[in-house]
Amino acid sequence: MAQTTGAMSGVNVAVYYSNDGTNFTDISGSVSSVTPSGFNRQSGEVYSFDGDHAIIGKGKREPLEVEVNTVYSELAGEAFVVAWTEFDADDGDSFWFRWVNTSGGSTYTTDTGVLLSLLPPSGEAAPGDPLVASATLKCAQVNKT
Repeated sequence: MAQTTGAMSGVNVAVYYSNDGTNFTDISGSVSSVTPSGFNRQSGEVYSFDGDHAIIGKGKREPLEVEVNTVYSELAGEAFVVAWTEFDADDGDSFWFRWVNTSGGSTYTTDTGVLLSLLPPSGEAAPGDPLVASATLKCAQVNKT
């Protein structure tokens, strides 16, 4: 097989959030990365007296987590401020993330999820790098369209 010429760059990724699953707001200007935990499926195994290998069973898909790393800002509508508000709501509000390569490619949208964790801003004193923060969403699946 010939080497691919269809490689995509993260330079053109747009990231959105929603708190109703319908209206998505662009937060690309304050997001530095999106990292899904990966798709996994439950499995089981059993051994019989005959044969040398396990008998493998397949089960349900496991939920996954999506970590969104942000440049920390306290401006209204920016990623961490919105995530903090949703996380701080009683019982946690429903939340969605969506990301897409704007130069062509698939759109990935989480199912209804819950914000599991927030990592407040952190950084080092010396280098002058912007502070970063993150939010992690747990959802049943990510849909690719």
